[in-house]
Amino acid sequence: MKYKIFLLQKNDIVIFDTHSSFYIILWGSLIIKKVFRNTNKITLNICTSDDTFGHTKFINKSYYYEAEAINTAQIISIEYSIIANICQNHPKFNLFFIEHLLLCSIKAYRFIEIISHKSITNRLISLLLLLSEQNGTSQGNGILINLTITHQILAQIIGSNRVSVTRIMSGLVQTKLISMQKKKIVIHNPVLLSQRISNK
Repeated sequence: MKYKIFLLQKNDIVIFDTHSSFYIILWGSLIIKKVFRNTNKITLNICTSDDTFGHTKFINKSYYYEAEAINTAQIISIEYSIIANICQNHPKFNLFFIEHLLLCSIKAYRFIEIISHKSITNRLISLLLLLSEQNGTSQGNGILINLTITHQILAQIIGSNRVSVTRIMSGLVQTKLISMQKKKIVIHNPVLLSQRISNK
């Protein structure tokens, strides 16, 4: 079979290395990580519906990559030979595929900008704003982030700890910039929240 469809539950992991296929996220969200052989992990990106991941050439044996589901997700795995064949025989798809990869690179760059902040508060606020763009639904009192995401996962993504994230989130709730609705985050005013990002 040239492709497979997988249903992932929260915390399920897909490992991809030299033998990996090309993965398309049909729906759901996954955290992409670089995993070193000493078990240290670095979060590289957050991928959501219509995003892709997977690589074919990893020469360095000191690490590999994994995608961990934040919530229930469905992905499709396609052999690279199929992608290559379509690109060769359908020029319009080739152009579409290039544009898609460029869009993915822009999203990855935005995530790098987030984790490059020295301030943990800046990282967390920037992440919440990004999640509201990627997974947000407008409603009467603001933008609902359609993810049930714990403080531990937020801390893991931004390279912090749960205690620090809980403290910052509590402050944002107290100032009424965000609130919780059935374990999901609501951003009441993205503009005001973005103004909390300092230049330090």
